Amino acid sequence: MTVDQFVQAAQRVISPGHEFANPGGGTSRIKNVGNERISYLRGKSTISVSIQDLGDAYEEFKGRLVSSSDLRAFAPSVFDSKARPAGHSCNCTFFFLLVRKMGLAGPLVGAGTRGNPYAVFLAGGIATTDSGRAEVELSVRTSDLGVIC
Repeated sequence: MTVDQFVQAAQRVISPGHEFANPGGGTSRIKNVGNERISYLRGKSTISVSIQDLGDAYEEFKGRLVSSSDLRAFAPSVFDSKARPAGHSCNCTFFFLLVRKMGLAGPLVGAGTRGNPYAVFLAGGIATTDSGRAEVELSVRTSDLGVIC
């Protein structure tokens, strides 16, 4: 799956008003889905994130277990509220919820705490069959599973 395909797939599965239940409580409600950014309401705060940045994160970690710590290290200006320039840590869980909605990730694991961050296993890719049906490639390495067992 290219980043462009990721962007198009994201735009197909969410629309303004869609709500995700956040694992730590509360919701993230989609306010706008544009060609370049998604904005969502978390509590009373509106947060905006580049769809391209989310696609880049998927491309970097596809086929592997990825945690919120991994995302913050990969792109702090997107996923880390403490970075300078700052991103937003809420974008980590938003990314996990979005890729799950897209069918590109397994269940959310972890407790969202230091030493046990939220994580998902990302599908290895997506391909289109001759009939136009998308098929997700999901491969699991036992070394990845050892992290969550």
